[in-house]
Amino acid sequence: MTKITPKVQGKQLYLNDQNSPVCQLGSPAWFLCLNAIPAFRYYSQRRMAVASGYTRPIRPISLRKEKRRRGYLWYAYIRTHGQLYKRYVGKTETLTEDRLDEMAAVLNDIW
Repeated sequence: MTKITPKVQGKQLYLNDQNSPVCQLGSPAWFLCLNAIPAFRYYSQRRMAVASGYTRPIRPISLRKEKRRRGYLWYAYIRTHGQLYKRYVGKTETLTEDRLDEMAAVLNDIW
């Protein structure tokens, strides 16, 4: 049996392979859901400028909750050209749409 990672797509959190979203990004229910899940994939709706007049969608990033000395902290991951890159995102209460888009842009800039 394969394990399906929750995903955030279109500002909605989807658990498993359901068609109906569980909660909306940034709502009070969003932060309660984050306490219950250990990881998720984030699909940003923004685009990156790659050349003059050309843009491309931002690649999805993986976010994982890791236990540290001061509690649980979230880290973002992306694999590019066989290399895994990791960046600190913050505590659960800092996971807003702006912060997630910022981390997706930072990790997508790595080439």
